[in-house]
Amino acid sequence: MSLFLLPSSLSLSLSPYTFKIMDKRPCNSSQDPEVRKGPWTMEEDLILINYIANHGEGVWNSLAKSAGLKRTGKSCRLRWLNYLHPDVRRGNITPEEQLLIMELHAKWGNR
Repeated sequence: MSLFLLPSSLSLSLSPYTFKIMDKRPCNSSQDPEVRKGPWTMEEDLILINYIANHGEGVWNSLAKSAGLKRTGKSCRLRWLNYLHPDVRRGNITPEEQLLIMELHAKWGNR
């Protein structure tokens, strides 16, 4: 019987017939070392908005690369869905919406 050590980022999957070594590194750790993090700039927002206006939403990882953004696909998806999408409403809720929330909470609670 032989023993061998694996680096901490790798794990060994044992099955009766095969040995598989699975890498537990994050998806983008080795692909692009220049992935931008931090706040989005107005230029990046405009690039994303224009790209989606021309090509539509799609596979976010390829969208990020095709648009020329140095962001992950997840970052682009979250930026679009939470901030830039035209259907996202900003500001205070109306008194009618407040009343609806209170009625639904009275009926259903915190489900």
